[in-house]
Amino acid sequence: MRAVPLLRYLWLILPAIRLAWGLFLDRRVRTITKVLPILAVLYVLSPLDLLPDIIPVVGWMDDLIVAGGLLLLFFILAPTEVVFERLRGSTSRKETQKPIRETIDGTFRYTDEGPPR
Repeated sequence: MRAVPLLRYLWLILPAIRLAWGLFLDRRVRTITKVLPILAVLYVLSPLDLLPDIIPVVGWMDDLIVAGGLLLLFFILAPTEVVFERLRGSTSRKETQKPIRETIDGTFRYTDEGPPR
């Protein structure tokens, strides 16, 4: 079970997976860019590795480095505004551009004798 040691680092991996999933579902990210997270998952699940998993730590680090590198490349190639939007937690542009409606209380007075023109 090579995934058991990685469970300790789940709190680090989970936000990246959440961000990748949100970007994967976003229509503003190009389709060719969306191939990268698929390749990352396939590499982790594949029995073929650069370094065999028989070597306990090195074999797992191999999977983590390649999958992490592919996800990092995915984050870099995705549109920057979409990545920042997902990191802030909003899901659409309309949520980030709400109209400002404020009421400002105040007093005024005319400095001239007559009404304003």
